[in-house]
Amino acid sequence: MDETRLRVRDQEPLRRRRLVVLLRAALFVPHYIVIAGWSLLALPAVVVAWLALLIEGRLPAWLQRFLGAYLRYTGQASAWFHLLSGRYPDPLHTLEHPFGIDVPDRPRQRRLITLARLVLAVPALILASVFRVVLSVAAVAAWFTAIALGRTTAGLQELGTFCLRYELETEAYVLLLTARYPRLAPPGVSPAPE
Repeated sequence: MDETRLRVRDQEPLRRRRLVVLLRAALFVPHYIVIAGWSLLALPAVVVAWLALLIEGRLPAWLQRFLGAYLRYTGQASAWFHLLSGRYPDPLHTLEHPFGIDVPDRPRQRRLITLARLVLAVPALILASVFRVVLSVAAVAAWFTAIALGRTTAGLQELGTFCLRYELETEAYVLLLTARYPRLAPPGVSPAPE
């Protein structure tokens, strides 16, 4: 098992409350405001993290906690908005959420790769953008399904979780929380031998 890679644990039931699903966009507004404010703080934190990695080769613990909490909260808010989670996100309790996002502990990172991180991340960012479109389409289907049935389907849940996991792995790579490049295979799945 790779301990340097971000993990997403989806322990969400498929049941969704119809009224909450119906009002999901309006209920997301406070999270949008919190994410916008936190993003303004995260940008300079990433610059400091980048400099710290170039000097030490490892993130300071406080930066790891701050950026990790930011990533977990944005991931859980996105999961809730896209109907992958039935639990309303809480920025103060990201570790206790059933849509768990495990950020690796301060791994050592190569300075040369850190120096070129943004350039290296471009292909993953493009693919994450494509997956965001797929996630949005799956969320629309999940919305209609949840309104009609009071639950989502396992297939829509798996597709959405797959797309969001890749997006979060890419974000963790860009935020310097991990040196592991995002992979399409979920953690725990070994690549096929050549």
